[in-house]
Amino acid sequence: MGEGYTVGIDLGTTRSAVAYVAGGDPEVIKTGNSGESVIPSVVQFGEDGAVNVGQTAANMAIQHPDRTVTEVKREMGSEEPLTVAGEEYLPEQISSLILEHIVDEAEASIGRDVEGAVITVPAYFDDPKRTATESAGEIAGLDVKRLLPEPSAACLAYGLHEQKLGNAEAELAFVYDLGGGTFDATLVEIDYEINSVETLHTAGNNSLGGSNWTQRIVDWMVDRIGTDTGVDITNDTEQLARVREEAKSAKHRLSDLQSTEVSVPFVVPEESYTFSEELTRERFEELTADLADSTTEPLDALFERADYEPEDVDKVLLAGGSVRMPHIQDLVSDYFEQEASMEINPEEAVALGAAIQAEIIDEGGADAAAMLPGETDDIVLIDVVPKSLGVRLSDGSIDHIIEQDEQIPTSTRKEGYGTVEPEQTSVQIHVYQGEGNSAEENTKIGRAVLRNIPPRPPGEPSLAVEFRITTDGQLEVTGEDLKTGKQVETAIESALRHSPEEIDELDEQLPALDES
Repeated sequence: MGEGYTVGIDLGTTRSAVAYVAGGDPEVIKTGNSGESVIPSVVQFGEDGAVNVGQTAANMAIQHPDRTVTEVKREMGSEEPLTVAGEEYLPEQISSLILEHIVDEAEASIGRDVEGAVITVPAYFDDPKRTATESAGEIAGLDVKRLLPEPSAACLAYGLHEQKLGNAEAELAFVYDLGGGTFDATLVEIDYEINSVETLHTAGNNSLGGSNWTQRIVDWMVDRIGTDTGVDITNDTEQLARVREEAKSAKHRLSDLQSTEVSVPFVVPEESYTFSEELTRERFEELTADLADSTTEPLDALFERADYEPEDVDKVLLAGGSVRMPHIQDLVSDYFEQEASMEINPEEAVALGAAIQAEIIDEGGADAAAMLPGETDDIVLIDVVPKSLGVRLSDGSIDHIIEQDEQIPTSTRKEGYGTVEPEQTSVQIHVYQGEGNSAEENTKIGRAVLRNIPPRPPGEPSLAVEFRITTDGQLEVTGEDLKTGKQVETAIESALRHSPEEIDELDEQLPALDES
């Protein structure tokens, strides 16, 4: 390897993991005194100005909820800062602290510097969310080698497992990835002989994950507490944090038990009231039935677009910690009429796959060939555009330029655009992502500006726009004035795209991590 390792990082909503390759095999780095393979994605700002991340921050969250940030992944792509401990930080700044902590843990474990990373993102992440994730890595001082879709990473981990078992046939696989805060549904073709992982279609929900199941238990507890005492604890941040922590723990226990005692001592201290109730797995599944059912909606939408049916799938892979819930496993098995695979630890699969990709693309990665027993010494990863991309027209409608499920990297050029006003010398191209026919139905990505064009009659079809999507799934835009033949290079103007100087400034604004 080079001077420093390149690792694979699964940057999760509730928990993250980091892995690297040693001796031809990827392994998740065990962190902290407990030797856990996952790190809570929690950041806590101490009163002394230091920052705690991971398990320490999670342990202190109940006492300091107003100084703690959880589930920041759900805020990625937003230009609105988060206010915590009286200060404002962009979501990518908070995520950078998580990444910095992950790297510190990795370096302490492997005894080498970490300089680069392959960071995973949900396949259904749009351009702003991917851009913010890359910025988080840069703020953390990492060379972000690639943003890798989580289902592709899971397939890499599974594919290596199958290759080592001597399996060499191609498979049509489906990845059902239910994490702490996001859900991906992805149809993938894996060819073990030529080391190919080709994504065919993807769908998902960026606002659905295990934390939604936790919230249902929270709601149940709050309702029962209110019935017993007449007190609404939702305005008491400390007690609500205690309730949430017990709800999360109860959810995990119900993956193994048919029932569990849910208890929060003195949750209404002024009445010396302790909440203690039994919650059965059956009742939990009743409380969350609509959430489980909603994961089938992206599956249905995907197969409506695909040339395949659920029964055509050879292997169903489960990824994400939330798939440990038994009713989720049953739902997936029923949908595909086959038992879903958990041969790879669902909580580690994404990080392991990212580590494989990191080793392969890292220059001088001596272990790469050992991981690829197929006929080639490289791996072919083909991903698709998760959501269509287009430009807003003057009437408010969207002209889609790159369609959903197109393979990436890709580029599409369209001609026939014109100016709107007389003597106009610049054109603003407002870029949107989504399947809606009007701008308001889609997510605005940003704008590209074509400047210094000669005036021409309004509406004259004399401008061309080209969209390019990189292997990371990020968008680049160029334009051409067809009247003069002049190429006009443009860049998406968005607060989420930071210059190197801005990256340095965002880093300097952050307090230091606690080294204790």
